[in-house]
Amino acid sequence: MKRVLLDFRGVVNDIVEVGSEFEVYDGPDTNIKWVLCDHDEVDQYWHCQDGEWISPDRKIDVNYDMQRQIAYGTVYDQLGMLYHDIKNGNLEKGDWITMQDNVKQNIISQKEYEANSANFENKVELKYHTQEDPAWNYLPSKDTVPPTFDHLKN
Repeated sequence: MKRVLLDFRGVVNDIVEVGSEFEVYDGPDTNIKWVLCDHDEVDQYWHCQDGEWISPDRKIDVNYDMQRQIAYGTVYDQLGMLYHDIKNGNLEKGDWITMQDNVKQNIISQKEYEANSANFENKVELKYHTQEDPAWNYLPSKDTVPPTFDHLKN
């Protein structure tokens, strides 16, 4: 069992052993709260949605196009690669074409991902809770009991 510092959206901000929490504001308008999580493998990539802890492998991935965009680099960098490849007469096996091939072979497009129904089996599309409807409202009451801070009194 771990204590997770969860923001209202359901995003994990910190993870500690029970009893190692630090104090946070716990008023009615708080944006973060310590909650219990019975998954010892929880890390910052997990998400809490509608009272369920969702591991990264259960999330529907909706950012392949963004991954590709980052891997391609800036237009400035690509033009620089093209310039040097042209100047060196190396269009077929130059840096730019090698990088393009690498991205296309290693990161599928979002359209390709979505066309394969197997990518959605046993997966959850993430939603983010709001301040008016924070994620911890859906956890069992035992999981939202505020921690004691006795360990900070020494």
